[in-house]
Amino acid sequence: MGRIPKAIEYSGISRSGLYELAPKWPGLFRKNGVSTLIDFDVLDAVLDQLPRAEIKPPRDPSGA
Repeated sequence: MGRIPKAIEYSGISRSGLYELAPKWPGLFRKNGVSTLIDFDVLDAVLDQLPRAEIKPPRDPSGA
């Protein structure tokens, strides 16, 4: 568990992006008094669902 800024740093997902995930991922947000926390186990499940990136080699700048 951690605070929202740590979740943003960890995941690269913006604050608003995290809130957009909340309806689909119950338990992502937790309350501890007045503090809002992120359950990093749920956040890891979110990240595991992302598609793999296909990185292509850079183009030859000489045009060859």
